Amino acid sequence: MKRYEGMFLFDNAAVHEWSDMEAEVKRLFERVEAEPLVCVKFDERKLAYDINRRKRGTYVLTYFDADPQRITALERDARLSELILRLLVLQTDKLTEERLAELKAHTPDQPLQPMSSEGRRGEGGFRGRAEASSARQAKAPGAEKEKEKEKEKEKEKTEAGAEKEAETATAVATEPVAAGETEPAPQPAPEAAPEAPPAAEATEDKPVDE
Repeated sequence: MKRYEGMFLFDNAAVHEWSDMEAEVKRLFERVEAEPLVCVKFDERKLAYDINRRKRGTYVLTYFDADPQRITALERDARLSELILRLLVLQTDKLTEERLAELKAHTPDQPLQPMSSEGRRGEGGFRGRAEASSARQAKAPGAEKEKEKEKEKEKEKTEAGAEKEAETATAVATEPVAAGETEPAPQPAPEAAPEAPPAAEATEDKPVDE
């Protein structure tokens, strides 16, 4: 079992009451045997863009424990639900006991004022939630060091590859002739064929004087 953060976006045209939203979340969790930790209304707002021709929706924030292999089934069930427009699930290990207690103490049907680390109020859509989660992970202890190590490894790989290519090119260009082999001697240019001697001139037979 791993811990997850789930953000459900409910269709305001299909459901209005908080009890109905909470019951739908509970139904989906039961289908995948997930253990809910907290479920609160995050906000009701105008969407950043139309989804299924809907302009407004209600966001419901949940934290739960589940088998990683069942998350795909949860997302599929959410897509088939007539009440839910979207669902975003992110694995998290940053939920502290203090934060969990704070969420549990919050009146669930009242919109939750987001903390600064979770994005400002008015940043609608799942993009803002994903960016906020990425920012929290980037600020985690040791994240910067790991990032620098990865950059150094990539640099070393690039330099090693360039050196290897250069060595290969040099070896090919200067490769010696194998033992026992001789380089072919240059062939002399063919000599011009000798000119044919001039034909003998014909002579007339003259009578010999007696």
